Amino acid sequence: MQIVRSSLFTTSFQQLRATDNDLFITVTADLRYLVEKRRSAELPQVRFGLAQSRYPDLMGEVRSHISGHLAFVRTIFAMPKDESVCAFLLLGDKNSQMADATTGNYWYDQAIPRADALWEIISQGLWGLLP
Repeated sequence: MQIVRSSLFTTSFQQLRATDNDLFITVTADLRYLVEKRRSAELPQVRFGLAQSRYPDLMGEVRSHISGHLAFVRTIFAMPKDESVCAFLLLGDKNSQMADATTGNYWYDQAIPRADALWEIISQGLWGLLP
């Protein structure tokens, strides 16, 4: 399986590493679980079939949380049924405490269309243009 990371995902992942090492370790473990189990990965860490997406059969999310922490990190990814690629598209905290942050379902309202657009770039083979 080929692993692809958008620069949006990579930047957020690096920021998480710099600001919250415990959560970074948890997110990393959850992403490894997805890569190892692929489409056999299950809740509570992995959910396939994001209904809001234009590609619900491909899109999923990795759910990362540490009990007692405020952050609920979500990694939006795409994985075709043939498991040939796993594209990490976006990473964000749907429960962000930052001023003017988009949270809860509103986070998904913004994240899913962005993830769809990123997947379209990847699926067209335009890797060099990936934001």
